Amino acid sequence: MMEKQLSSIVPSRNIPQLRFPEFEEKIKEVKVLSLVEFKSGGTPKKDNPNYWNGNIPWISASSMLGKFYSNSERTLTEEGLSRGSKLAPKNTLLLLVRGSMLYNKIPIGITEKDVAFNQDLKSLIPNKKVTVEYLYQWFCSKENKILNMVVGTGIGAGKLETDDIKSLKVYLPQLPEQQKIAAFLTDVDTKITQLTKKKTLLEQYKKGIMQKIFNQELRFKDDEGKEFPNWQKNKLGKSVKFLKGKGLPKSEIVCDGQYKCIHYGELFTKYNELIDNIISRTNDNDKTILSKVNDVLMPTSDVTPNGLATASCIKESDVILGGDVLIIRQDIKKIEGVYLAHYIKHFRNDVMKLVSGSTVYHLYGSDMKNLQVLIPCLDEQIKIANFLTDIDKKIEAVTTKIEKAQSFKKGLLQQMFV
Repeated sequence: MMEKQLSSIVPSRNIPQLRFPEFEEKIKEVKVLSLVEFKSGGTPKKDNPNYWNGNIPWISASSMLGKFYSNSERTLTEEGLSRGSKLAPKNTLLLLVRGSMLYNKIPIGITEKDVAFNQDLKSLIPNKKVTVEYLYQWFCSKENKILNMVVGTGIGAGKLETDDIKSLKVYLPQLPEQQKIAAFLTDVDTKITQLTKKKTLLEQYKKGIMQKIFNQELRFKDDEGKEFPNWQKNKLGKSVKFLKGKGLPKSEIVCDGQYKCIHYGELFTKYNELIDNIISRTNDNDKTILSKVNDVLMPTSDVTPNGLATASCIKESDVILGGDVLIIRQDIKKIEGVYLAHYIKHFRNDVMKLVSGSTVYHLYGSDMKNLQVLIPCLDEQIKIANFLTDIDKKIEAVTTKIEKAQSFKKGLLQQMFV
Protein backbone atom coordinates (compact mmCIF):
# COMPACT_ATOMS: atom_id res chain seq x y z
CA MET A 1 0.00 0.00 0.00
CA MET A 2 1.12 3.53 -0.78
CA GLU A 3 0.58 4.76 2.77
CA LYS A 4 3.28 2.37 4.04
CA GLN A 5 5.88 4.72 2.53
CA LEU A 6 4.96 7.29 5.19
CA SER A 7 5.83 7.54 8.86
CA SER A 8 3.39 8.70 11.53
CA ILE A 9 4.69 11.56 13.65
CA VAL A 10 3.29 13.26 16.71
CA PRO A 11 2.04 16.49 15.10
CA SER A 12 3.53 19.83 16.08
CA ARG A 13 3.11 23.37 14.88
CA ASN A 14 5.31 22.99 11.79
CA ILE A 15 5.66 19.24 11.31
CA PRO A 16 2.95 17.25 9.50
CA GLN A 17 1.46 14.13 11.06
CA LEU A 18 2.57 12.01 8.09
CA ARG A 19 6.02 12.50 6.63
CA PHE A 20 8.47 10.53 4.53
CA PRO A 21 11.08 9.19 6.98
CA GLU A 22 14.13 10.38 5.03
CA PHE A 23 13.17 14.02 5.61
CA GLU A 24 13.84 15.53 9.03
CA GLU A 25 14.57 19.20 8.33
CA LYS A 26 12.42 21.84 9.93
CA ILE A 27 9.74 23.17 7.64
CA LYS A 28 9.72 26.92 7.27
CA GLU A 29 6.61 29.09 7.18
CA VAL A 30 6.15 31.50 4.26
CA LYS A 31 3.27 33.42 2.68
CA VAL A 32 1.72 32.49 -0.66
CA LEU A 33 2.76 35.90 -1.95
CA SER A 34 6.45 34.92 -1.68
CA LEU A 35 5.93 31.81 -3.83
CA VAL A 36 3.95 33.01 -6.85
CA GLU A 37 3.29 35.94 -9.15
CA PHE A 38 -0.40 36.86 -9.36
CA LYS A 39 -1.93 37.97 -12.67
CA SER A 40 -5.47 38.87 -13.66
CA GLY A 41 -7.25 37.68 -16.79
CA GLY A 42 -9.78 39.35 -19.03
CA THR A 43 -12.40 39.02 -21.76
CA PRO A 44 -12.08 40.67 -25.19
CA LYS A 45 -15.21 42.18 -26.76
CA LYS A 46 -17.45 39.27 -27.62
CA ASP A 47 -19.01 41.02 -30.63
CA ASN A 48 -15.68 41.26 -32.48
CA PRO A 49 -15.17 38.10 -34.59
CA ASN A 50 -11.48 38.90 -35.05
CA TYR A 51 -10.92 38.12 -31.37
CA TRP A 52 -12.54 34.70 -31.21
CA ASN A 53 -12.28 31.13 -32.57
CA GLY A 54 -8.51 31.12 -32.73
CA ASN A 55 -6.03 28.57 -31.39
CA ILE A 56 -5.64 29.84 -27.81
CA PRO A 57 -7.87 28.15 -25.21
CA TRP A 58 -9.75 30.71 -23.10
CA ILE A 59 -10.39 29.34 -19.61
CA SER A 60 -13.45 30.46 -17.63
CA ALA A 61 -15.27 28.92 -14.65
CA SER A 62 -17.13 26.51 -16.95
CA SER A 63 -13.79 25.18 -18.25
CA MET A 64 -12.42 24.42 -14.78
CA LEU A 65 -13.14 20.71 -14.76
CA GLY A 66 -10.64 18.41 -13.13
CA LYS A 67 -7.03 19.05 -12.25
CA PHE A 68 -5.49 20.03 -15.59
CA TYR A 69 -6.53 22.75 -18.04
CA SER A 70 -5.59 22.71 -21.71
CA ASN A 71 -8.86 23.02 -23.66
CA SER A 72 -12.05 25.05 -23.60
CA GLU A 73 -15.11 25.52 -25.77
CA ARG A 74 -14.16 29.14 -26.46
CA THR A 75 -10.82 30.13 -27.94
CA LEU A 76 -9.04 33.39 -28.73
CA THR A 77 -6.97 34.66 -31.60
CA GLU A 78 -3.63 36.38 -31.00
CA GLU A 79 -5.43 39.69 -31.56
CA GLY A 80 -8.11 38.77 -29.03
CA LEU A 81 -5.44 37.87 -26.49
CA SER A 82 -3.65 41.18 -26.91
CA ARG A 83 -6.88 43.22 -26.82
CA GLY A 84 -8.50 41.91 -23.69
CA SER A 85 -7.05 38.85 -22.01
CA LYS A 86 -3.85 37.47 -20.51
CA LEU A 87 -1.78 34.36 -21.09
CA ALA A 88 -1.05 31.88 -18.32
CA PRO A 89 2.06 29.86 -19.22
CA LYS A 90 2.28 26.10 -18.90
CA ASN A 91 2.57 24.84 -15.29
CA THR A 92 0.68 27.78 -13.82
CA LEU A 93 -2.11 27.51 -11.25
CA LEU A 94 -5.47 28.98 -12.24
CA LEU A 95 -7.72 29.85 -9.30
CA LEU A 96 -11.36 30.91 -9.51
CA VAL A 97 -11.80 34.07 -7.43
CA ARG A 98 -15.33 35.09 -8.44
CA GLY A 99 -18.39 32.99 -9.18
CA SER A 100 -21.28 31.06 -7.65
CA MET A 101 -19.21 27.85 -7.54
CA LEU A 102 -17.13 29.35 -4.75
CA TYR A 103 -19.95 28.71 -2.30
CA ASN A 104 -19.45 24.94 -2.72
CA LYS A 105 -15.85 24.36 -3.79
CA ILE A 106 -12.61 26.12 -4.71
CA PRO A 107 -11.89 25.38 -8.40
CA ILE A 108 -8.14 25.31 -8.99
CA GLY A 109 -5.96 23.50 -11.50
CA ILE A 110 -2.73 23.38 -13.44
CA THR A 111 -2.27 24.58 -17.02
CA GLU A 112 -0.87 21.89 -19.30
CA LYS A 113 -0.04 24.45 -21.97
CA ASP A 114 -0.20 28.21 -22.49
CA VAL A 115 -3.83 29.34 -22.09
CA ALA A 116 -5.77 32.59 -21.82
CA PHE A 117 -8.18 33.17 -18.95
CA ASN A 118 -10.97 35.55 -17.98
CA GLN A 119 -11.36 38.14 -15.25
CA ASP A 120 -12.98 35.73 -12.79
CA LEU A 121 -9.70 33.84 -12.47
CA LYS A 122 -6.23 34.60 -11.15
CA SER A 123 -3.09 32.97 -12.44
CA LEU A 124 -0.47 32.01 -9.85
CA ILE A 125 2.89 31.57 -11.52
CA PRO A 126 5.24 29.66 -9.16
CA ASN A 127 8.80 30.78 -8.65
CA LYS A 128 11.79 28.48 -8.06
CA LYS A 129 11.00 27.99 -4.37
CA VAL A 130 7.99 25.77 -4.98
CA THR A 131 6.78 23.17 -7.45
CA VAL A 132 3.41 23.73 -9.08
CA GLU A 133 2.23 20.22 -8.11
CA TYR A 134 3.09 20.74 -4.45
CA LEU A 135 1.32 24.10 -4.37
CA TYR A 136 -1.74 22.59 -6.06
CA GLN A 137 -1.94 19.85 -3.43
CA TRP A 138 -1.46 22.43 -0.67
CA PHE A 139 -4.42 24.45 -1.97
CA CYS A 140 -6.51 21.25 -2.07
CA SER A 141 -5.62 20.59 1.57
CA LYS A 142 -6.79 24.08 2.56
CA GLU A 143 -10.08 24.08 0.65
CA ASN A 144 -12.29 24.30 3.76
CA LYS A 145 -10.26 27.20 5.12
CA ILE A 146 -10.46 29.04 1.80
CA LEU A 147 -14.20 28.38 1.51
CA ASN A 148 -14.61 30.28 4.78
CA MET A 149 -12.87 33.25 3.16
CA VAL A 150 -15.47 33.57 0.39
CA VAL A 151 -17.58 36.74 0.61
CA GLY A 152 -20.77 37.64 -1.23
CA THR A 153 -20.88 40.13 -4.10
CA GLY A 154 -24.57 41.01 -3.84
CA ILE A 155 -25.37 39.45 -7.23
CA GLY A 156 -25.39 35.80 -6.22
CA ALA A 157 -21.69 35.17 -6.81
CA GLY A 158 -18.97 34.53 -4.26
CA LYS A 159 -15.62 36.30 -4.22
CA LEU A 160 -12.13 35.64 -2.91
CA GLU A 161 -10.04 38.70 -2.09
CA THR A 162 -6.62 38.43 -3.70
CA ASP A 163 -4.91 39.96 -0.65
CA ASP A 164 -6.43 37.24 1.54
CA ILE A 165 -4.99 34.53 -0.71
CA LYS A 166 -1.62 36.24 -0.81
CA SER A 167 -1.44 36.34 2.99
CA LEU A 168 -2.15 32.63 3.49
CA LYS A 169 0.72 30.90 5.28
CA VAL A 170 2.36 27.84 3.74
CA TYR A 171 4.66 25.44 5.57
CA LEU A 172 7.21 24.87 2.82
CA PRO A 173 9.63 21.92 2.88
CA GLN A 174 12.71 21.76 0.68
CA LEU A 175 12.22 20.99 -3.02
CA PRO A 176 13.11 17.26 -2.82
CA GLU A 177 10.43 16.73 -0.18
CA GLN A 178 7.94 18.84 -2.11
CA GLN A 179 8.57 16.70 -5.18
CA LYS A 180 8.10 13.44 -3.31
CA ILE A 181 4.88 14.63 -1.65
CA ALA A 182 3.52 15.85 -4.97
CA ALA A 183 4.45 12.62 -6.79
CA PHE A 184 2.82 10.51 -4.08
CA LEU A 185 -0.43 12.47 -4.15
CA THR A 186 -0.39 12.64 -7.95
CA ASP A 187 -0.42 8.83 -8.01
CA VAL A 188 -3.64 8.96 -5.98
CA ASP A 189 -5.06 11.61 -8.34
CA THR A 190 -4.20 9.41 -11.31
CA LYS A 191 -6.06 6.48 -9.77
CA ILE A 192 -9.12 8.67 -9.17
CA THR A 193 -8.95 9.97 -12.75
CA GLN A 194 -8.72 6.46 -14.18
CA LEU A 195 -11.72 5.31 -12.14
CA THR A 196 -13.70 8.41 -13.13
CA LYS A 197 -13.00 7.76 -16.82
CA LYS A 198 -14.08 4.14 -16.38
CA LYS A 199 -17.34 5.27 -14.80
CA THR A 200 -17.94 7.77 -17.61
CA LEU A 201 -17.38 5.09 -20.25
CA LEU A 202 -19.80 2.73 -18.51
CA GLU A 203 -22.43 5.49 -18.31
CA GLN A 204 -21.95 6.31 -22.00
CA TYR A 205 -22.24 2.62 -22.88
CA LYS A 206 -25.46 2.31 -20.89
CA LYS A 207 -26.92 5.39 -22.55
CA GLY A 208 -26.08 4.08 -26.01
CA ILE A 209 -27.37 0.57 -25.37
CA MET A 210 -30.62 1.92 -23.89
CA GLN A 211 -31.14 3.95 -27.05
CA LYS A 212 -30.89 0.79 -29.13
CA ILE A 213 -33.08 -1.27 -26.78
CA PHE A 214 -35.95 1.22 -26.56
CA ASN A 215 -35.77 1.98 -30.30
CA GLN A 216 -35.96 -1.82 -30.79
CA GLU A 217 -32.74 -1.87 -32.80
CA LEU A 218 -31.55 -4.43 -30.25
CA ARG A 219 -33.99 -7.18 -29.32
CA PHE A 220 -33.58 -10.02 -26.84
CA LYS A 221 -34.60 -13.60 -27.52
CA ASP A 222 -36.15 -16.17 -25.26
CA ASP A 223 -34.22 -19.00 -23.62
CA GLU A 224 -34.77 -21.18 -26.68
CA GLY A 225 -33.41 -18.53 -29.05
CA LYS A 226 -36.84 -17.57 -30.40
CA GLU A 227 -37.98 -14.02 -30.98
CA PHE A 228 -40.32 -12.37 -28.52
CA PRO A 229 -43.68 -10.93 -29.67
CA ASN A 230 -43.97 -7.35 -30.92
CA TRP A 231 -44.08 -4.57 -28.36
CA GLN A 232 -47.41 -2.97 -27.53
CA LYS A 233 -47.87 0.81 -27.32
CA ASN A 234 -50.44 2.32 -24.99
CA LYS A 235 -51.03 5.08 -22.47
CA LEU A 236 -49.47 4.27 -19.09
CA GLY A 237 -52.80 4.83 -17.34
CA LYS A 238 -54.28 1.82 -19.15
CA SER A 239 -51.90 -0.58 -17.39
CA VAL A 240 -51.27 0.86 -13.90
CA LYS A 241 -52.88 2.73 -11.04
CA PHE A 242 -51.47 5.76 -9.28
CA LEU A 243 -51.21 6.50 -5.57
CA LYS A 244 -49.40 9.12 -3.52
CA GLY A 245 -47.26 8.82 -0.40
CA LYS A 246 -48.13 10.64 2.81
CA GLY A 247 -46.33 12.66 5.49
CA LEU A 248 -42.76 11.79 6.53
CA PRO A 249 -40.98 15.13 7.01
CA LYS A 250 -37.19 14.97 7.19
CA SER A 251 -37.36 15.57 10.93
CA GLU A 252 -39.03 12.16 11.37
CA ILE A 253 -36.13 10.28 9.73
CA VAL A 254 -33.83 8.85 12.42
CA CYS A 255 -30.81 6.56 12.34
CA ASP A 256 -32.24 3.89 14.63
CA GLY A 257 -35.88 4.06 13.57
CA GLN A 258 -38.10 0.99 13.70
CA TYR A 259 -39.63 1.25 10.23
CA LYS A 260 -38.03 1.43 6.79
CA CYS A 261 -38.98 4.53 4.81
CA ILE A 262 -38.29 6.53 1.67
CA HIS A 263 -38.36 10.33 1.59
CA TYR A 264 -39.15 11.84 -1.81
CA GLY A 265 -35.86 13.77 -1.86
CA GLU A 266 -33.95 10.47 -1.78
CA LEU A 267 -35.37 9.61 -5.20
CA PHE A 268 -33.21 12.41 -6.60
CA THR A 269 -30.02 11.69 -4.70
CA LYS A 270 -29.87 8.15 -3.28
CA TYR A 271 -31.64 5.71 -5.56
CA ASN A 272 -31.23 4.52 -9.13
CA GLU A 273 -33.76 2.55 -11.17
CA LEU A 274 -33.65 -0.39 -8.73
CA ILE A 275 -34.20 0.05 -4.99
CA ASP A 276 -33.03 -3.11 -3.25
CA ASN A 277 -31.60 -1.57 -0.08
CA ILE A 278 -33.61 0.92 2.00
CA ILE A 279 -31.28 3.44 3.66
CA SER A 280 -33.65 5.43 5.93
CA ARG A 281 -35.66 4.63 9.06
CA THR A 282 -38.43 6.31 11.02
CA ASN A 283 -40.50 5.69 14.15
CA ASP A 284 -43.58 7.42 12.70
CA ASN A 285 -46.03 4.89 11.23
CA ASP A 286 -49.23 6.87 11.76
CA LYS A 287 -51.54 6.91 8.70
CA THR A 288 -48.76 5.85 6.38
CA ILE A 289 -48.75 4.57 2.80
CA LEU A 290 -46.77 1.35 2.39
CA SER A 291 -44.99 0.02 -0.66
CA LYS A 292 -45.63 -3.19 -2.53
CA VAL A 293 -43.02 -5.19 -4.41
CA ASN A 294 -42.61 -3.82 -7.96
CA ASP A 295 -43.95 -0.31 -7.22
CA VAL A 296 -42.32 2.41 -9.30
CA LEU A 297 -41.68 5.62 -7.35
CA MET A 298 -41.31 9.15 -8.71
CA PRO A 299 -40.96 12.54 -6.98
CA THR A 300 -43.94 14.83 -7.51
CA SER A 301 -42.35 18.23 -6.83
CA ASP A 302 -39.02 19.91 -7.52
CA VAL A 303 -37.56 23.30 -8.37
CA THR A 304 -36.62 22.08 -11.87
CA PRO A 305 -38.79 20.03 -14.25
CA ASN A 306 -35.81 17.85 -15.15
CA GLY A 307 -35.61 16.63 -11.57
CA LEU A 308 -39.05 15.05 -11.81
CA ALA A 309 -38.15 12.82 -14.75
CA THR A 310 -36.66 10.10 -12.57
CA ALA A 311 -38.09 6.77 -11.48
CA SER A 312 -37.09 3.90 -9.18
CA CYS A 313 -38.59 0.45 -8.69
CA ILE A 314 -38.76 -0.84 -5.13
CA LYS A 315 -38.45 -4.60 -4.62
CA GLU A 316 -39.67 -4.61 -1.02
CA SER A 317 -43.13 -4.39 0.54
CA ASP A 318 -44.25 -2.49 3.64
CA VAL A 319 -41.80 0.39 3.28
CA ILE A 320 -43.26 3.74 4.36
CA LEU A 321 -43.51 6.13 1.40
CA GLY A 322 -43.46 9.81 2.25
CA GLY A 323 -45.43 12.71 0.85
CA ASP A 324 -44.57 13.97 -2.66
CA VAL A 325 -43.85 10.39 -3.74
CA LEU A 326 -45.89 9.29 -6.76
CA ILE A 327 -46.52 5.53 -6.63
CA ILE A 328 -47.07 3.69 -9.91
CA ARG A 329 -48.54 0.33 -9.01
CA GLN A 330 -48.89 -2.38 -11.67
CA ASP A 331 -49.63 -6.07 -11.97
CA ILE A 332 -46.29 -7.83 -11.42
CA LYS A 333 -47.47 -10.50 -13.88
CA LYS A 334 -47.74 -7.93 -16.66
CA ILE A 335 -45.15 -5.19 -16.06
CA GLU A 336 -41.65 -5.48 -14.59
CA GLY A 337 -41.14 -2.32 -12.51
CA VAL A 338 -37.41 -2.05 -13.19
CA TYR A 339 -38.12 -2.06 -16.94
CA LEU A 340 -40.69 0.72 -16.47
CA ALA A 341 -38.30 2.79 -14.32
CA HIS A 342 -35.60 2.57 -16.99
CA TYR A 343 -38.14 3.42 -19.69
CA ILE A 344 -39.37 6.51 -17.84
CA LYS A 345 -35.84 7.82 -17.20
CA HIS A 346 -34.81 7.17 -20.79
CA PHE A 347 -37.78 9.11 -22.16
CA ARG A 348 -37.35 11.93 -19.64
CA ASN A 349 -38.07 14.59 -22.27
CA ASP A 350 -41.54 13.13 -22.81
CA VAL A 351 -42.10 13.11 -19.04
CA MET A 352 -41.04 16.76 -18.69
CA LYS A 353 -43.76 17.77 -21.17
CA LEU A 354 -46.30 16.57 -18.59
CA VAL A 355 -44.89 18.71 -15.74
CA SER A 356 -46.82 21.76 -14.52
CA GLY A 357 -45.78 24.80 -12.48
CA SER A 358 -43.39 27.74 -12.73
CA THR A 359 -41.43 28.32 -9.50
CA VAL A 360 -42.02 24.84 -8.09
CA TYR A 361 -42.80 22.13 -10.63
CA HIS A 362 -45.25 19.27 -10.08
CA LEU A 363 -45.98 15.90 -11.64
CA TYR A 364 -49.07 13.88 -10.74
CA GLY A 365 -50.64 10.57 -11.64
CA SER A 366 -53.23 12.46 -13.67
CA ASP A 367 -50.31 13.71 -15.81
CA MET A 368 -48.38 10.45 -16.04
CA LYS A 369 -51.44 8.44 -17.10
CA ASN A 370 -51.16 10.06 -20.54
CA LEU A 371 -47.54 9.03 -21.11
CA GLN A 372 -47.27 6.76 -24.14
CA VAL A 373 -45.18 3.67 -23.32
CA LEU A 374 -43.95 0.68 -25.31
CA ILE A 375 -44.37 -2.56 -23.38
CA PRO A 376 -42.71 -5.83 -24.47
CA CYS A 377 -43.95 -9.15 -23.17
CA LEU A 378 -43.05 -9.77 -19.50
CA ASP A 379 -40.18 -12.18 -20.23
CA GLU A 380 -38.46 -9.65 -22.49
CA GLN A 381 -39.04 -6.90 -19.95
CA ILE A 382 -37.26 -9.03 -17.34
CA LYS A 383 -34.31 -9.69 -19.66
CA ILE A 384 -33.99 -5.97 -20.40
CA ALA A 385 -34.26 -5.06 -16.72
CA ASN A 386 -31.64 -7.63 -15.67
CA PHE A 387 -29.26 -6.54 -18.44
CA LEU A 388 -29.45 -2.84 -17.49
CA THR A 389 -29.27 -3.64 -13.77
CA ASP A 390 -26.00 -5.52 -14.35
CA ILE A 391 -24.56 -2.39 -15.97
CA ASP A 392 -25.78 -0.27 -13.04
CA LYS A 393 -24.06 -2.61 -10.59
CA LYS A 394 -20.78 -2.15 -12.46
CA ILE A 395 -21.23 1.63 -12.33
CA GLU A 396 -22.03 1.49 -8.60
CA ALA A 397 -18.93 -0.63 -7.93
CA VAL A 398 -16.71 1.90 -9.69
CA THR A 399 -18.46 4.76 -7.87
CA THR A 400 -17.67 3.09 -4.54
CA LYS A 401 -14.00 2.79 -5.51
CA ILE A 402 -13.93 6.47 -6.48
CA GLU A 403 -15.45 7.50 -3.14
CA LYS A 404 -12.94 5.39 -1.22
CA ALA A 405 -10.02 6.84 -3.19
CA GLN A 406 -11.29 10.38 -2.62
CA SER A 407 -11.66 9.71 1.10
CA PHE A 408 -8.13 8.28 1.20
CA LYS A 409 -6.81 11.38 -0.59
CA LYS A 410 -8.68 13.68 1.80
CA GLY A 411 -7.12 11.92 4.79
CA LEU A 412 -3.64 12.24 3.27
CA LEU A 413 -4.09 15.96 2.65
CA GLN A 414 -5.13 16.50 6.25
CA GLN A 415 -2.11 14.67 7.61
CA MET A 416 0.64 15.57 5.11
CA PHE A 417 0.15 19.35 5.29
CA VAL A 418 0.41 21.43 8.43
